[in-house]
Amino acid sequence: MSELARLVVPALRYDAAHGFGYLDGLIDDALELGVGGFLIEGGARADVAALIARLHAETRHPILVALRAERGAGDTIDGLTQLPPLGAVARVAVVPGDGAAPPSLDVDAVRRAARITARDARNVGANWALAPVCDLDVARGFASIGMRGASDDPAIAAAIVSEWVDACQAESTLACAMHFPGLGHAQGDNQDPVVALTEVQLRRGDLVPFAAAIDAGVASVMVSPASLPGLDAPEGAMRSASVIENVLREALGFDGLAATVSLDREPGIHPADEAAQAVVALIAGCDVVLAPSDLDGTVEALERAAKGGALSAVRVRAALDRVNRWSGWARPTEAREPGLDDVMWSRQLADRTCMWLSGGRPRIGATLEVVSIGTPMPHVAETLRAMHVEVMESANPTPKERAPLVVCFAPPIGPGDGVGRVDIDKARLMAKEAITAGRDAAIVAACHPRAAAGVGRDLAVVCVWEPTRAMQQAAARALVTAR
Repeated sequence: MSELARLVVPALRYDAAHGFGYLDGLIDDALELGVGGFLIEGGARADVAALIARLHAETRHPILVALRAERGAGDTIDGLTQLPPLGAVARVAVVPGDGAAPPSLDVDAVRRAARITARDARNVGANWALAPVCDLDVARGFASIGMRGASDDPAIAAAIVSEWVDACQAESTLACAMHFPGLGHAQGDNQDPVVALTEVQLRRGDLVPFAAAIDAGVASVMVSPASLPGLDAPEGAMRSASVIENVLREALGFDGLAATVSLDREPGIHPADEAAQAVVALIAGCDVVLAPSDLDGTVEALERAAKGGALSAVRVRAALDRVNRWSGWARPTEAREPGLDDVMWSRQLADRTCMWLSGGRPRIGATLEVVSIGTPMPHVAETLRAMHVEVMESANPTPKERAPLVVCFAPPIGPGDGVGRVDIDKARLMAKEAITAGRDAAIVAACHPRAAAGVGRDLAVVCVWEPTRAMQQAAARALVTAR
Protein backbone atom coordinates (compact mmCIF):
# COMPACT_ATOMS: atom_id res chain seq x y z
CA MET A 1 0.00 0.00 0.00
CA SER A 2 1.02 3.60 -0.58
CA GLU A 3 -0.10 6.34 1.80
CA LEU A 4 -0.04 8.82 -1.07
CA ALA A 5 -2.37 6.60 -3.11
CA ARG A 6 -5.11 7.77 -0.69
CA LEU A 7 -4.96 11.11 -2.49
CA VAL A 8 -5.80 9.56 -5.87
CA VAL A 9 -9.31 8.70 -7.13
CA PRO A 10 -9.19 6.79 -10.45
CA ALA A 11 -12.15 6.59 -12.83
CA LEU A 12 -13.99 3.35 -13.66
CA ARG A 13 -15.93 3.88 -16.89
CA TYR A 14 -18.43 1.41 -18.29
CA ASP A 15 -17.75 0.00 -21.75
CA ALA A 16 -20.70 -1.11 -23.86
CA ALA A 17 -18.84 -4.13 -25.20
CA HIS A 18 -17.16 -5.29 -21.99
CA GLY A 19 -19.13 -3.77 -19.12
CA PHE A 20 -16.93 -3.15 -16.09
CA GLY A 21 -15.17 -6.50 -16.48
CA TYR A 22 -12.27 -5.09 -18.47
CA LEU A 23 -11.34 -3.02 -15.40
CA ASP A 24 -10.69 -5.97 -13.06
CA GLY A 25 -6.91 -5.53 -13.26
CA LEU A 26 -7.10 -1.80 -12.59
CA ILE A 27 -9.49 -2.34 -9.68
CA ASP A 28 -7.23 -4.96 -8.09
CA ASP A 29 -4.20 -2.71 -8.53
CA ALA A 30 -6.04 0.31 -7.13
CA LEU A 31 -7.30 -1.57 -4.08
CA GLU A 32 -3.83 -2.98 -3.45
CA LEU A 33 -2.30 0.49 -3.66
CA GLY A 34 -4.97 1.79 -1.26
CA VAL A 35 -6.53 4.56 -3.38
CA GLY A 36 -8.84 7.07 -1.77
CA GLY A 37 -11.82 6.10 -3.87
CA PHE A 38 -13.25 5.79 -7.36
CA LEU A 39 -15.24 7.81 -9.87
CA ILE A 40 -17.91 5.63 -11.52
CA GLU A 41 -19.27 6.57 -14.95
CA GLY A 42 -21.80 4.69 -17.06
CA GLY A 43 -23.52 1.34 -16.68
CA ALA A 44 -26.92 0.16 -15.48
CA ARG A 45 -28.04 0.71 -11.90
CA ALA A 46 -27.77 -2.95 -10.87
CA ASP A 47 -24.28 -3.34 -12.38
CA VAL A 48 -23.07 -0.12 -10.75
CA ALA A 49 -24.49 -1.15 -7.38
CA ALA A 50 -22.75 -4.54 -7.62
CA LEU A 51 -19.45 -2.91 -8.57
CA ILE A 52 -19.59 -0.38 -5.74
CA ALA A 53 -20.55 -3.08 -3.23
CA ARG A 54 -17.42 -4.98 -4.29
CA LEU A 55 -15.25 -1.88 -3.87
CA HIS A 56 -16.55 -1.23 -0.36
CA ALA A 57 -16.16 -4.89 0.59
CA GLU A 58 -12.59 -5.29 -0.68
CA THR A 59 -11.05 -1.98 0.40
CA ARG A 60 -9.04 -1.80 3.62
CA HIS A 61 -10.40 1.59 4.63
CA PRO A 62 -13.41 3.82 3.90
CA ILE A 63 -13.38 5.20 0.36
CA LEU A 64 -14.96 7.99 -1.63
CA VAL A 65 -17.21 6.77 -4.45
CA ALA A 66 -18.12 9.60 -6.79
CA LEU A 67 -20.79 9.98 -9.45
CA ARG A 68 -21.20 12.85 -11.90
CA ALA A 69 -24.49 14.32 -10.76
CA GLU A 70 -25.08 17.70 -12.40
CA ARG A 71 -28.35 16.34 -13.80
CA GLY A 72 -29.04 13.95 -10.98
CA ALA A 73 -27.34 10.61 -10.39
CA GLY A 74 -28.92 9.47 -13.66
CA ASP A 75 -26.59 11.87 -15.49
CA THR A 76 -24.36 8.89 -16.33
CA ILE A 77 -25.99 5.87 -14.61
CA ASP A 78 -28.90 4.17 -16.41
CA GLY A 79 -31.84 3.44 -14.14
CA LEU A 80 -31.21 6.34 -11.78
CA THR A 81 -33.14 9.60 -11.93
CA GLN A 82 -32.09 12.07 -14.60
CA LEU A 83 -32.94 15.71 -13.88
CA PRO A 84 -32.86 18.86 -16.02
CA PRO A 85 -29.67 20.96 -15.87
CA LEU A 86 -29.35 23.39 -12.99
CA GLY A 87 -30.13 26.38 -15.22
CA ALA A 88 -33.48 24.83 -16.13
CA VAL A 89 -34.23 24.00 -12.49
CA ALA A 90 -33.45 27.61 -11.62
CA ARG A 91 -35.91 28.92 -14.24
CA VAL A 92 -38.61 26.95 -12.46
CA ALA A 93 -37.45 27.72 -8.91
CA VAL A 94 -36.91 31.48 -9.25
CA VAL A 95 -40.20 33.34 -8.93
CA PRO A 96 -40.06 36.82 -10.53
CA GLY A 97 -40.70 39.74 -8.21
CA ASP A 98 -43.78 41.93 -8.44
CA GLY A 99 -42.87 45.52 -9.19
CA ALA A 100 -40.16 46.64 -6.81
CA ALA A 101 -40.06 43.29 -4.99
CA PRO A 102 -37.00 41.12 -5.69
CA PRO A 103 -37.38 37.60 -7.07
CA SER A 104 -38.03 34.80 -4.59
CA LEU A 105 -36.88 31.20 -4.57
CA ASP A 106 -39.03 28.07 -4.60
CA VAL A 107 -36.74 26.37 -2.11
CA ASP A 108 -38.61 23.06 -2.21
CA ALA A 109 -37.91 22.57 -5.94
CA VAL A 110 -34.16 23.00 -5.47
CA ARG A 111 -33.97 20.94 -2.29
CA ARG A 112 -35.99 18.05 -3.68
CA ALA A 113 -33.80 17.91 -6.79
CA ALA A 114 -30.75 17.71 -4.53
CA ARG A 115 -32.32 15.12 -2.24
CA ILE A 116 -33.27 12.89 -5.17
CA THR A 117 -29.72 13.14 -6.47
CA ALA A 118 -28.26 12.25 -3.09
CA ARG A 119 -30.67 9.38 -2.42
CA ASP A 120 -30.04 7.85 -5.83
CA ALA A 121 -26.29 8.03 -5.26
CA ARG A 122 -26.55 6.47 -1.82
CA ASN A 123 -28.90 3.76 -3.09
CA VAL A 124 -26.12 2.36 -5.31
CA GLY A 125 -23.46 2.79 -2.64
CA ALA A 126 -21.91 6.08 -3.82
CA ASN A 127 -21.25 8.82 -1.29
CA TRP A 128 -19.91 11.73 -3.36
CA ALA A 129 -22.07 13.65 -5.85
CA LEU A 130 -20.05 15.86 -8.21
CA ALA A 131 -22.53 18.74 -8.13
CA PRO A 132 -23.67 21.52 -8.00
CA VAL A 133 -22.13 23.70 -10.69
CA CYS A 134 -21.46 27.09 -9.06
CA ASP A 135 -20.23 28.82 -12.22
CA LEU A 136 -22.33 31.73 -13.45
CA ASP A 137 -24.36 31.30 -16.63
CA VAL A 138 -22.99 34.33 -18.46
CA ALA A 139 -24.14 35.24 -21.96
CA ARG A 140 -21.19 35.11 -24.35
CA GLY A 141 -19.28 33.39 -21.57
CA PHE A 142 -17.59 29.99 -21.51
CA ALA A 143 -19.48 27.66 -23.84
CA SER A 144 -18.98 24.63 -21.60
CA ILE A 145 -20.99 26.23 -18.77
CA GLY A 146 -24.16 27.82 -20.15
CA MET A 147 -27.23 26.03 -18.80
CA ARG A 148 -25.13 24.09 -16.29
CA GLY A 149 -24.94 27.26 -14.19
CA ALA A 150 -27.92 28.36 -12.13
CA SER A 151 -28.01 32.02 -13.13
CA ASP A 152 -26.04 35.01 -14.34
CA ASP A 153 -27.01 36.76 -11.09
CA PRO A 154 -24.50 35.91 -8.34
CA ALA A 155 -27.08 36.33 -5.57
CA ILE A 156 -29.60 34.01 -7.24
CA ALA A 157 -26.93 31.41 -8.04
CA ALA A 158 -25.70 31.63 -4.43
CA ALA A 159 -29.18 31.05 -3.01
CA ILE A 160 -29.73 28.02 -5.24
CA VAL A 161 -26.39 26.29 -4.64
CA SER A 162 -26.63 26.93 -0.90
CA GLU A 163 -29.97 25.11 -0.70
CA TRP A 164 -28.73 22.37 -3.03
CA VAL A 165 -25.63 21.68 -0.93
CA ASP A 166 -27.53 21.64 2.35
CA ALA A 167 -30.24 19.28 1.06
CA CYS A 168 -27.74 16.95 -0.61
CA GLN A 169 -25.58 16.57 2.47
CA ALA A 170 -28.64 16.17 4.70
CA GLU A 171 -28.97 12.83 2.87
CA SER A 172 -25.39 11.90 3.90
CA THR A 173 -23.96 12.40 0.43
CA LEU A 174 -21.01 14.73 -0.11
CA ALA A 175 -21.63 17.64 -2.46
CA CYS A 176 -18.97 19.26 -4.65
CA ALA A 177 -18.96 22.94 -5.63
CA MET A 178 -17.63 23.23 -9.22
CA HIS A 179 -15.44 24.80 -10.76
CA PHE A 180 -13.63 27.12 -8.38
CA PRO A 181 -13.21 30.09 -8.66
CA GLY A 182 -15.67 30.12 -11.55
CA LEU A 183 -15.61 29.43 -15.29
CA GLY A 184 -18.62 31.50 -16.33
CA HIS A 185 -16.53 34.44 -17.55
CA ALA A 186 -13.74 32.31 -19.02
CA GLN A 187 -12.67 33.10 -22.57
CA GLY A 188 -10.78 30.99 -25.05
CA ASP A 189 -11.29 27.32 -25.79
CA ASN A 190 -11.37 24.25 -23.56
CA GLN A 191 -7.65 23.80 -24.11
CA ASP A 192 -6.67 27.10 -22.52
CA PRO A 193 -9.50 28.95 -20.75
CA VAL A 194 -8.65 32.33 -19.21
CA VAL A 195 -10.71 34.28 -16.68
CA ALA A 196 -9.59 37.87 -17.29
CA LEU A 197 -11.28 39.41 -14.22
CA THR A 198 -9.73 41.37 -11.38
CA GLU A 199 -9.85 40.09 -7.82
CA VAL A 200 -12.46 42.72 -6.99
CA GLN A 201 -14.66 41.62 -9.91
CA LEU A 202 -14.34 37.98 -8.88
CA ARG A 203 -15.27 38.71 -5.26
CA ARG A 204 -18.36 40.66 -6.36
CA GLY A 205 -19.46 38.07 -8.91
CA ASP A 206 -18.04 34.63 -9.62
CA LEU A 207 -16.91 33.87 -6.08
CA VAL A 208 -20.28 34.64 -4.50
CA PRO A 209 -21.92 31.22 -5.21
CA PHE A 210 -18.81 29.41 -3.96
CA ALA A 211 -18.82 31.43 -0.76
CA ALA A 212 -22.48 30.49 -0.28
CA ALA A 213 -21.74 26.80 -0.86
CA ILE A 214 -18.91 26.97 1.68
CA ASP A 215 -21.15 28.72 4.21
CA ALA A 216 -23.65 25.89 3.67
CA GLY A 217 -20.95 23.40 4.67
CA VAL A 218 -20.05 21.93 1.29
CA ALA A 219 -17.70 18.98 1.74
CA SER A 220 -15.66 19.44 -1.42
CA VAL A 221 -14.71 21.94 -4.09
CA MET A 222 -13.49 21.11 -7.59
CA VAL A 223 -10.80 23.56 -8.67
CA SER A 224 -10.68 24.58 -12.32
CA PRO A 225 -7.58 24.56 -14.55
CA ALA A 226 -8.39 28.03 -15.95
CA SER A 227 -5.78 30.77 -15.84
CA LEU A 228 -6.59 33.74 -13.59
CA PRO A 229 -4.13 36.62 -14.03
CA GLY A 230 -6.20 38.70 -11.59
CA LEU A 231 -5.45 36.21 -8.81
CA ASP A 232 -1.79 35.83 -9.76
CA ALA A 233 -2.51 32.40 -11.23
CA PRO A 234 -1.41 32.37 -14.88
CA GLU A 235 -0.58 28.67 -14.46
CA GLY A 236 -4.20 27.76 -13.71
CA ALA A 237 -6.30 27.73 -10.53
CA MET A 238 -5.78 24.09 -9.56
CA ARG A 239 -2.01 24.57 -9.86
CA SER A 240 -1.93 27.82 -7.88
CA ALA A 241 -1.32 28.18 -4.15
CA SER A 242 -2.45 31.78 -4.55
CA VAL A 243 -5.92 30.56 -5.51
CA ILE A 244 -6.24 27.48 -3.28
CA GLU A 245 -4.46 28.54 -0.11
CA ASN A 246 -4.96 32.32 -0.17
CA VAL A 247 -8.46 32.60 -1.62
CA LEU A 248 -10.19 29.25 -1.06
CA ARG A 249 -8.70 28.36 2.32
CA GLU A 250 -7.89 31.68 3.98
CA ALA A 251 -10.28 34.22 2.47
CA LEU A 252 -13.33 31.91 2.20
CA GLY A 253 -12.51 29.68 5.16
CA PHE A 254 -12.87 26.35 3.33
CA ASP A 255 -11.43 23.31 5.12
CA GLY A 256 -12.99 20.54 3.05
CA LEU A 257 -11.66 18.50 0.14
CA ALA A 258 -10.15 20.39 -2.77
CA ALA A 259 -10.18 18.19 -5.88
CA THR A 260 -8.72 18.55 -9.34
CA VAL A 261 -10.83 18.20 -12.45
CA SER A 262 -10.77 14.78 -14.15
CA LEU A 263 -7.23 14.75 -15.49
CA ASP A 264 -7.91 12.16 -18.18
CA ARG A 265 -10.79 14.20 -19.63
CA GLU A 266 -9.29 17.67 -19.36
CA PRO A 267 -8.52 18.92 -22.91
CA GLY A 268 -5.61 21.09 -21.79
CA ILE A 269 -3.72 18.23 -20.09
CA HIS A 270 -1.75 15.79 -22.24
CA PRO A 271 -1.68 12.20 -20.90
CA ALA A 272 2.12 12.33 -20.69
CA ASP A 273 1.86 15.38 -18.40
CA GLU A 274 -0.81 14.05 -16.02
CA ALA A 275 1.54 12.81 -13.32
CA ALA A 276 3.46 16.08 -13.25
CA GLN A 277 0.19 18.02 -13.17
CA ALA A 278 -0.99 15.90 -10.22
CA VAL A 279 2.17 16.73 -8.27
CA VAL A 280 1.85 20.45 -8.94
CA ALA A 281 -1.84 20.41 -7.95
CA LEU A 282 -1.13 18.74 -4.61
CA ILE A 283 1.75 21.09 -3.87
CA ALA A 284 -0.57 24.03 -4.61
CA GLY A 285 -3.15 22.78 -2.10
CA CYS A 286 -5.42 20.23 -3.78
CA ASP A 287 -6.19 17.13 -1.69
CA VAL A 288 -7.51 14.74 -4.33
CA VAL A 289 -6.24 13.91 -7.82
CA LEU A 290 -9.29 12.92 -9.81
CA ALA A 291 -9.26 10.39 -12.65
CA PRO A 292 -5.64 10.15 -13.82
CA SER A 293 -5.27 7.80 -16.79
CA ASP A 294 -2.05 6.28 -15.40
CA LEU A 295 -2.70 5.33 -11.78
CA ASP A 296 0.67 3.71 -11.07
CA GLY A 297 2.59 6.52 -12.76
CA THR A 298 0.69 9.16 -10.81
CA VAL A 299 1.28 7.48 -7.45
CA GLU A 300 4.97 7.00 -8.25
CA ALA A 301 5.30 10.68 -9.19
CA LEU A 302 3.70 11.72 -5.89
CA GLU A 303 6.06 9.46 -3.97
CA ARG A 304 9.11 10.89 -5.74
CA ALA A 305 7.93 14.43 -5.03
CA ALA A 306 7.40 13.59 -1.35
CA LYS A 307 10.76 11.86 -1.04
CA GLY A 308 12.54 14.76 -2.74
CA GLY A 309 10.84 17.35 -0.52
CA ALA A 310 8.86 19.15 -3.25
CA LEU A 311 5.66 17.77 -1.74
CA SER A 312 6.02 18.57 1.94
CA ALA A 313 5.05 16.24 4.77
CA VAL A 314 2.79 18.98 6.16
CA ARG A 315 0.92 19.27 2.85
CA VAL A 316 0.55 15.47 2.59
CA ARG A 317 -0.75 15.16 6.16
CA ALA A 318 -3.33 17.92 5.67
CA ALA A 319 -4.61 16.26 2.48
CA LEU A 320 -4.73 12.81 4.09
CA ASP A 321 -6.60 14.14 7.11
CA ARG A 322 -9.29 15.61 4.86
CA VAL A 323 -9.61 12.47 2.73
CA ASN A 324 -9.89 10.29 5.83
CA ARG A 325 -12.38 12.63 7.49
CA TRP A 326 -14.79 12.82 4.56
CA SER A 327 -14.51 9.25 3.29
CA GLY A 328 -15.51 8.07 6.75
CA TRP A 329 -18.38 10.55 7.01
CA ALA A 330 -20.79 8.86 4.61
CA ARG A 331 -21.21 5.11 4.88
CA PRO A 332 -22.58 2.88 2.09
CA THR A 333 -26.23 1.85 2.10
CA GLU A 334 -28.11 -1.11 0.67
CA ALA A 335 -28.87 -0.79 -3.04
CA ARG A 336 -32.46 0.23 -3.82
CA GLU A 337 -34.39 1.40 -6.85
CA PRO A 338 -35.46 5.05 -7.04
CA GLY A 339 -38.80 5.63 -5.31
CA LEU A 340 -41.89 6.10 -7.48
CA ASP A 341 -42.62 9.50 -5.93
CA ASP A 342 -39.14 10.73 -6.87
CA VAL A 343 -39.45 9.36 -10.41
CA MET A 344 -42.81 11.04 -10.97
CA TRP A 345 -41.69 14.32 -9.45
CA SER A 346 -38.58 14.40 -11.66
CA ARG A 347 -40.82 14.00 -14.74
CA GLN A 348 -43.02 16.85 -13.56
CA LEU A 349 -39.92 18.99 -13.03
CA ALA A 350 -38.71 18.26 -16.57
CA ASP A 351 -42.16 19.18 -17.91
CA ARG A 352 -42.14 22.47 -15.99
CA THR A 353 -38.78 23.43 -17.50
CA CYS A 354 -40.03 23.14 -21.10
CA MET A 355 -40.67 26.63 -22.46
CA TRP A 356 -42.91 27.58 -25.40
CA LEU A 357 -41.00 30.61 -26.62
CA SER A 358 -43.28 31.63 -29.46
CA GLY A 359 -46.94 32.26 -29.72
CA GLY A 360 -49.46 29.98 -31.29
CA ARG A 361 -48.88 26.39 -30.31
CA PRO A 362 -49.46 24.07 -33.26
CA ARG A 363 -52.41 21.72 -33.63
CA ILE A 364 -50.66 18.42 -32.97
CA GLY A 365 -52.75 15.48 -34.10
CA ALA A 366 -52.60 11.73 -33.73
CA THR A 367 -50.02 11.48 -36.55
CA LEU A 368 -46.69 13.33 -36.70
CA GLU A 369 -43.60 13.50 -38.86
CA VAL A 370 -40.42 14.03 -36.82
CA VAL A 371 -37.15 15.27 -38.33
CA SER A 372 -33.90 15.64 -36.33
CA ILE A 373 -31.06 18.09 -37.03
CA GLY A 374 -27.70 17.69 -35.32
CA THR A 375 -27.63 15.40 -32.28
CA PRO A 376 -30.18 12.57 -32.76
CA MET A 377 -33.22 12.76 -30.46
CA PRO A 378 -34.78 9.26 -30.67
CA HIS A 379 -36.58 9.49 -27.32
CA VAL A 380 -38.96 12.14 -28.71
CA ALA A 381 -40.48 9.70 -31.18
CA GLU A 382 -40.23 6.80 -28.72
CA THR A 383 -42.20 8.71 -26.09
CA LEU A 384 -44.78 9.94 -28.59
CA ARG A 385 -45.43 6.35 -29.68
CA ALA A 386 -45.85 5.33 -26.04
CA MET A 387 -48.60 7.96 -25.88
CA HIS A 388 -50.31 6.39 -28.92
CA VAL A 389 -49.17 8.95 -31.47
CA GLU A 390 -48.32 7.57 -34.90
CA VAL A 391 -44.83 8.85 -35.72
CA MET A 392 -42.93 8.83 -38.97
CA GLU A 393 -39.21 9.62 -38.58
CA SER A 394 -37.22 10.98 -41.51
CA ALA A 395 -34.04 12.90 -42.29
CA ASN A 396 -35.95 15.56 -44.20
CA PRO A 397 -39.62 16.47 -44.43
CA THR A 398 -41.43 14.07 -46.72
CA PRO A 399 -42.93 15.74 -49.83
CA LYS A 400 -46.72 15.80 -49.92
CA GLU A 401 -46.97 14.56 -46.33
CA ARG A 402 -49.94 16.28 -44.63
CA ALA A 403 -49.30 15.36 -41.00
CA PRO A 404 -47.95 18.07 -38.65
CA LEU A 405 -44.16 18.41 -38.76
CA VAL A 406 -41.91 18.47 -35.69
CA VAL A 407 -38.33 19.62 -36.29
CA CYS A 408 -35.93 18.71 -33.47
CA PHE A 409 -32.50 20.28 -33.34
CA ALA A 410 -29.71 20.15 -30.80
CA PRO A 411 -26.20 21.53 -31.11
CA PRO A 412 -23.53 18.87 -31.31
CA ILE A 413 -21.14 20.81 -29.04
CA GLY A 414 -23.00 20.03 -25.82
CA PRO A 415 -23.77 22.55 -23.10
CA GLY A 416 -23.63 26.30 -23.52
CA ASP A 417 -25.37 28.72 -25.83
CA GLY A 418 -23.68 27.61 -28.96
CA VAL A 419 -26.08 26.76 -31.74
CA GLY A 420 -24.84 27.28 -35.22
CA ARG A 421 -26.82 29.70 -37.37
CA VAL A 422 -26.84 26.98 -40.01
CA ASP A 423 -28.85 24.67 -37.73
CA ILE A 424 -31.31 27.43 -36.82
CA ASP A 425 -31.79 28.45 -40.45
CA LYS A 426 -32.28 24.82 -41.50
CA ALA A 427 -34.92 24.28 -38.82
CA ARG A 428 -36.68 27.52 -39.77
CA LEU A 429 -36.69 26.62 -43.46
CA MET A 430 -38.19 23.18 -42.82
CA ALA A 431 -40.92 24.60 -40.60
CA LYS A 432 -41.74 27.50 -42.95
CA GLU A 433 -41.97 25.25 -45.99
CA ALA A 434 -44.30 22.90 -44.11
CA ILE A 435 -46.54 25.81 -43.10
CA THR A 436 -46.57 27.12 -46.67
CA ALA A 437 -47.70 23.68 -47.80
CA GLY A 438 -50.61 23.85 -45.37
CA ARG A 439 -49.10 21.78 -42.55
CA ASP A 440 -48.81 22.67 -38.88
CA ALA A 441 -45.24 22.76 -37.64
CA ALA A 442 -43.35 23.00 -34.36
CA ILE A 443 -39.65 23.25 -33.55
CA VAL A 444 -38.12 21.45 -30.57
CA ALA A 445 -34.94 23.32 -29.62
CA ALA A 446 -32.70 21.30 -27.30
CA CYS A 447 -30.43 24.18 -26.35
CA HIS A 448 -30.16 27.18 -24.06
CA PRO A 449 -33.19 29.52 -24.29
CA ARG A 450 -30.86 32.33 -25.38
CA ALA A 451 -29.99 30.30 -28.46
CA ALA A 452 -33.51 28.97 -29.02
CA ALA A 453 -34.82 32.54 -29.09
CA GLY A 454 -32.80 33.01 -32.27
CA VAL A 455 -35.27 30.83 -34.16
CA GLY A 456 -37.68 33.76 -34.19
CA ARG A 457 -41.11 34.68 -32.85
CA ASP A 458 -42.99 33.77 -36.01
CA LEU A 459 -42.77 30.01 -35.41
CA ALA A 460 -43.92 27.68 -32.64
CA VAL A 461 -40.77 26.85 -30.68
CA VAL A 462 -40.52 24.81 -27.50
CA CYS A 463 -37.16 24.99 -25.71
CA VAL A 464 -36.21 21.83 -23.82
CA TRP A 465 -32.64 22.92 -22.91
CA GLU A 466 -30.68 19.84 -23.97
CA PRO A 467 -31.10 16.47 -25.70
CA THR A 468 -30.88 14.23 -22.63
CA ARG A 469 -33.32 11.35 -22.36
CA ALA A 470 -35.33 13.13 -19.67
CA MET A 471 -35.66 16.32 -21.69
CA GLN A 472 -36.51 14.51 -24.93
CA GLN A 473 -39.32 12.74 -23.09
CA ALA A 474 -40.51 16.07 -21.70
CA ALA A 475 -40.46 17.51 -25.23
CA ALA A 476 -42.81 14.76 -26.42
CA ARG A 477 -45.19 15.43 -23.55
CA ALA A 478 -45.11 19.17 -24.32
CA LEU A 479 -46.05 18.47 -27.94
CA VAL A 480 -48.97 16.27 -26.97
CA THR A 481 -50.33 18.80 -24.51
CA ALA A 482 -50.23 21.39 -27.32
CA ARG A 483 -53.12 19.64 -29.05
